[in-house]
Amino acid sequence: MLPSEQVSMTAAEGDDGWGEMTSEAIQALLLSNAINSWPYRHPIFRRLYLISFLLFGILILLPAWAVYYVPRSNRPRQSWTVRRCLRVRWSRLLCGLVARCEIDYLGRDLSVDPDPMNLKWSHPITIPPPPPSFLRGHPEEALRQLHASRGSWVPHFIHRLKRGKTGVWGRWNHAEEDLDKVYGFESVKAFWFTGEKSTPDERPAPRNPGDPVMIHFHGGGYICGTAAETDLTSSIAKSMVKHSPIHHVLSVDYRLAPTAPWPLPLLDAITAYHYLVRVQGVYEEDIVIVGDSAGGHLAMALVRWLRDEGAEVGLRMPRGLVLLSPWADVGFTNAWGAEAVKHNRDCDTIEDTFGPFACSLLLRGLPASIMHTSSYLSPASHLLPSQPSGPDSFERFPPTYVVYGDAERLSTSIELLWDRIQLSRRFAEKSGASVPVQDRLLVSPDSVHDFVIFPWMAEEASKAYEDMDIWLRELLSAELPEEVEKEEEEQVVEVLDDSPTGLPIPISPLIVPGSQGRSGSLLEQQQQRRRSTRQQTRESFKSTRSPTMGPTRDDAGLIRLVEDMGEEGINMIGAKFDYEMPKSPEWLAPLTGDLKPTFDLDDDEIPWYELDPPAMDIDGQEYERESRKDR
Repeated sequence: MLPSEQVSMTAAEGDDGWGEMTSEAIQALLLSNAINSWPYRHPIFRRLYLISFLLFGILILLPAWAVYYVPRSNRPRQSWTVRRCLRVRWSRLLCGLVARCEIDYLGRDLSVDPDPMNLKWSHPITIPPPPPSFLRGHPEEALRQLHASRGSWVPHFIHRLKRGKTGVWGRWNHAEEDLDKVYGFESVKAFWFTGEKSTPDERPAPRNPGDPVMIHFHGGGYICGTAAETDLTSSIAKSMVKHSPIHHVLSVDYRLAPTAPWPLPLLDAITAYHYLVRVQGVYEEDIVIVGDSAGGHLAMALVRWLRDEGAEVGLRMPRGLVLLSPWADVGFTNAWGAEAVKHNRDCDTIEDTFGPFACSLLLRGLPASIMHTSSYLSPASHLLPSQPSGPDSFERFPPTYVVYGDAERLSTSIELLWDRIQLSRRFAEKSGASVPVQDRLLVSPDSVHDFVIFPWMAEEASKAYEDMDIWLRELLSAELPEEVEKEEEEQVVEVLDDSPTGLPIPISPLIVPGSQGRSGSLLEQQQQRRRSTRQQTRESFKSTRSPTMGPTRDDAGLIRLVEDMGEEGINMIGAKFDYEMPKSPEWLAPLTGDLKPTFDLDDDEIPWYELDPPAMDIDGQEYERESRKDR
């Protein structure tokens, strides 16, 4: 059941004057620290402020910061260059604008399908919703609460002078004509990444049965980001295809919180998993789930749902789970205390107000206390006790790879998350259960939150992908338990008569022993083919390695640095974040117009994730490079 507004579980009282950690105390503190200035959010004044902020930042702040960071003693991290100090501080400043100006939707318009001919890396698809029977467990209960509270959704940590006034939250609630809308499973937009296209009309690369597939959930705090190849987080899908043993990545454009609060993003994640298994005919043992930041949070929630409810709908757990700087404590319990709240504040890209603003929109239809009492939302919450087994534990989770930077603000919550994963793993080992490979934790020194997506942290990202490649190859080349192989032999792959066209992964024919039109020999042939190709894939993983990234050091000059920062600011200012923009005189059009950000790629520059690999590895040893042709 969903928790009530009152939370009886508390943490021990601290010794720094903050007092006892309770759900109510955390909520009160977050609301008291919320931005309290209406000009920042007024459509006209906000645009004026953003434009003046950009000019002041580029012309005044950046030069002043550059001078300030010349002495190494002034730098947040001694290993950082002046350029890196500037990039981090500028990114943190832009991050703070999101909550201050209530920029609530920096994602893609999902009602507009991109033209595949204009895409260089990806292939857009629309995923059909699963059957209604898949709505069960935590998302079913949360959805029931969402419908019951419709018309009175209140963002928990956003300031308003009269919070209870009728219509004050209309921007994040419902118009009266929409009150009959039924929320639930819907078609989901996604992109297949299978490598750079050589021609605009090139089809996705085919997949052999037994080859691994990855589902990627992008980051962005549930309020920004997209799976499209124009987004920063798309570098993960592109890099995985080229620098890992997985050459088919399904990146999901799940619904974002400003228009779709929890549990709707989780429903989209379930839809994507159902699509791979039931529509595409991919065995669960060939699926790896990956998520960065908020996408890591969503990936964990999906795996938890598969563990809790998957057996009831005929779905098994994935082969593995990869978490890149995951958001594991949306209730901010790891930031309780005078020292905890300052942890890495000056050396990360995340600003104080971003998380509470994002959480406010994500959970506005649910009781605020759910962020402290639900392991689906805060698996690393201090208000949830660490347990080796049970519904709030990580019991029966698949092998997990976790990576984060030790300069990021979420590092303490990720450390607690890792400890809880290992607590459940040790309990399972004592009970005789085991996983095919050990979990892996990689801490990147002096790296910021979600560092793998930033071109200016490509050197650190390169090392992470090399380490990830080794772990994924070990995971995917491991022999499956006999009982899993047996379950696969008995699995029935359903094919819909009206299945979408242009699917990148060939769907296996309907295989039902004894059914009319299907012979036992055909079933045996299909099973034998799958076993053979999977064995070939395993051998390939054992004997080869993926190409590594090429030269990755950030050598951009000061002019290019300023250009990058200016473009980031312009995209922020030009973003479509006003649901209702009042009419204004013509002379104000440049300030109030509904501008759209530009995401054009620079065709004259080779992206950092696409650089040719060196002939030698980092140890100076030659190695055999794998390509899709080897499969």
